[in-house]
Amino acid sequence: MKTNVVFAVNQTEDRQKQLINEFHDVQFSFFSSMKEAEEKLETADVLLTFGEDIGVSVLNRAKQLKWIHVLSAGVEKMPFSELTKRNILVSNSRGIHAIPMSEHAIWAMLDDVKKASIYKGAQKKKDWVRSIKPNELTDATVVILGTGAIGTMIAERARVFSMKTVGVNTDGRAVAAFDQTYSLSEWKQALQQADYVINVLPQTPQTEELLNEDAFSLIKEGAVFINLGRGKSVVENALLHAVELGKVRHAYLDVFQQEPLPVDSPLWHHEAITITPHISAATAFYMQRALEIFNKNLVVFQQKKTIYTNEVQLNKGY
Repeated sequence: MKTNVVFAVNQTEDRQKQLINEFHDVQFSFFSSMKEAEEKLETADVLLTFGEDIGVSVLNRAKQLKWIHVLSAGVEKMPFSELTKRNILVSNSRGIHAIPMSEHAIWAMLDDVKKASIYKGAQKKKDWVRSIKPNELTDATVVILGTGAIGTMIAERARVFSMKTVGVNTDGRAVAAFDQTYSLSEWKQALQQADYVINVLPQTPQTEELLNEDAFSLIKEGAVFINLGRGKSVVENALLHAVELGKVRHAYLDVFQQEPLPVDSPLWHHEAITITPHISAATAFYMQRALEIFNKNLVVFQQKKTIYTNEVQLNKGY
């Protein structure tokens, strides 16, 4: 009997053909949304989604579901207790974001030291500004909260600019590409030496509102804060207060507590805050990389093996 794989995420005709040609013993059904996929859920063995549309009602309908592959990294909105009860395997696409997000982090730091926004503004006014000088990343210290694939690639690329790389993870374990690592319990020592703080932590109960007033008070005076991780890990009023005091010299924010960012949010209006609309992971190669992980795991699934790439630990939530 063929394995029934249901996509609730739009796929181009070329990608559909590639999947069908590669897996002859799989029955694929392609839809653009979970609502469109409803008719096929009852017979689905495998379901592909971005993760935000998986609720108990979907699981109740998908009675023979064995595996969900999430075509993104975020799984925090999924019903973990029900998935555990049903013994449904969940895998995600973490790691594929490392290239675009590391480039975004480097862009933000270069934008800061090379004063790009100032010169762009001066250009619009045809103003020949020479009083404001660029700076350098060389010998600056970047503290990266999260030392997984994304944090590691940011560190690797920061080293190209001769930056000192400091990582923060749960237990302080050493990680290649970091000159030094600290645990979350001792992150004060890391934050106090940071010229740049980059957050790429996942969203878990432990990281929610982790970057609060106390955390920003620890950061080295005049540091730059870059948030590419999860919006809910930052208390936005505390960050805004730190920016207004000059404790945080500039903030580059790609993720927010509420998205889209409300039009009345004060974050929009501060000159020392640069906002991007949750696009740091965006790339033309996104789906190609996500499907490479799925394809590898589909072979494992068909062979009834047990070692999957990026299996989500349901008891931990990531």
